[in-house]
Amino acid sequence: MARYGTPGHLRFPHHTLSPDELRGEVSQVPADHAVAEFEPNSSGFAPVVQQLRDANVRHILLIHGTFAGGDITGFVREVKRFSPVRASRMDEISKAWFDELAGDVGNFTDAYAKQLSGLINTEDSPMIKVERFGWSGENHHIGRADGAVSLLRKITSMDAKGRLLVMAHSHGGSLLAMLSQIAAASHEVKEAFFKATRLHYHSPLRSKVDLEDWVHAREILLDGHKTKREIDVATFGAPLRYRWNEHVVPRLLHFTQHRPSDGDDPLKAVIPRSVSDLISAASGDYIQHLAIAGTDFFPSFFAWRDVVVERRLRKMFESTGRRRDIFQKLKYGRRESSDGRTLLVDYPETPGREQQKLFGHGVYTSPAWLQFHLETICEHFYSRVVNFTD
Repeated sequence: MARYGTPGHLRFPHHTLSPDELRGEVSQVPADHAVAEFEPNSSGFAPVVQQLRDANVRHILLIHGTFAGGDITGFVREVKRFSPVRASRMDEISKAWFDELAGDVGNFTDAYAKQLSGLINTEDSPMIKVERFGWSGENHHIGRADGAVSLLRKITSMDAKGRLLVMAHSHGGSLLAMLSQIAAASHEVKEAFFKATRLHYHSPLRSKVDLEDWVHAREILLDGHKTKREIDVATFGAPLRYRWNEHVVPRLLHFTQHRPSDGDDPLKAVIPRSVSDLISAASGDYIQHLAIAGTDFFPSFFAWRDVVVERRLRKMFESTGRRRDIFQKLKYGRRESSDGRTLLVDYPETPGREQQKLFGHGVYTSPAWLQFHLETICEHFYSRVVNFTD
C-alpha cells in the first residue's frame, strides 16, 4: 500500500468544479418566499414544533464555521496537549470574545441557541435539546479533521434516543461532510486516514497520544464500536469542498444566498465586479462561492506538526485542488452541491440588511431568519409536501 493515501482508492471524493461534474438537485427560492421575522414567538413556531416532535427530533446541534471558533491559530490545541484544563479555559475566553465582537453575523451565538430552545420547548412536551458545538475554526484540512473527530465524540456521547438535527454554517458543514466520508470508508481507507494524521495526535517526542478525541474516534471507526444515530443536516453557506456520503447522511439540505446575475444562467454565481458589489452582496453569498479548494491557509507556526499532516490530507481529500485552477473554477460559478438538495435563496432587503452582512455570508445566523429556516427544513425533511418548484 502506498504511503499516506496517494493511490486513488485511498482518496475521498470532493467537488472538482469541472463542467462535467455531477450536477445536484437545486431549487430557487424567490424573495417573496423568504420572510424575515424580527420578533418570533412561540405561537408562530407551533406548526414547526409539531413537525419536529412528530419526526421524533430530540436534539438540535448548531455548528459555527471558519474563524468563528476559539482557536483559529491552533495555539490553544498545542496547549491542550500538555494542559487540557487550561486549554479549555483559554478556548472559552477566546470564543466569548469573538461572540462579543461578531455577534450573530456568521456565528451561532449562545443567545441564538437559548432563543431557539425557548421557542420550540414548552412545559407540557418532551424537551428538544439545543446545543452549540465548537471547534477551532482553522481554515485548513487538519483543522477541520480535528473538528470532525471532536464532533464524532460529541455525537456519540449524546442520548441516542430520537433524531438529531444539525444546523451547520459554512465550513461547519465541511466537518460533517468529511466525517460522513470517513465513516462510510473501508477499513483500509480508515487506516490510511489515521496513519496520515498520526503525527497530529501522537507525540513523536513523548511517544504517546496527546489528543484523546482521536483515540475515541479510532475505537468507533476502526474497532467497530458503533452507535446508531439518525442525523439530518442543514448547511448554510457551505463552500463546495468535500462530497457527502448520503448513506450516512440521507437527509441533507443546503441554504445558499443567491441572486441571479448572469443573463444566460440564473443559477450561476458571478465573481464580484467591484468593491461595491462585494459589500452589498449583489450576487449573493460571495464567501460560499470563493472558498473553494486552493483557498485554505497553511497551519500556523504554533502547530508545526500539522504542516506535514496538512500535505498528506490534501492528497486524500482534495487531490485535484490546485491553486492555479482557482480562477477558472470561480468563473464556472457552480453554486449547488452534488449531494443533497441546494436551495438558492434570494434573501430580501431587511431593515438590518441581514442579507448583506459579511459579503452575503453572515445572513444565515441572524435570528430574523430562524423561523424561515426551520419551516423550510421541516418542509423538506419532515413533510411529504414541498412547495418550492425546481
